Amino acid sequence: MPFAALKIRQFRQKVGLTQVALGEVLQVPQCTVARWETGFSVPSAEHIGLMCDFGYVKGVRPDFFFPNFSELGRGNER
Repeated sequence: MPFAALKIRQFRQKVGLTQVALGEVLQVPQCTVARWETGFSVPSAEHIGLMCDFGYVKGVRPDFFFPNFSELGRGNER
């Protein structure tokens, strides 16, 4: 499942954080957040999980990052 860089910027803006502040929450430098947002690198599964946890506290559901998550596994049920 590809991870869209644009979603990170949208998430950060939705929870009202700067790149520096999000970096502090995730314990990474601001330049790392900038690279994620521009698509030069991708966050680790751990960082994605931390963003999901932080977002949940701020009212952003994890399916913000994975909109098709609820559709996974459908069609395999009998």
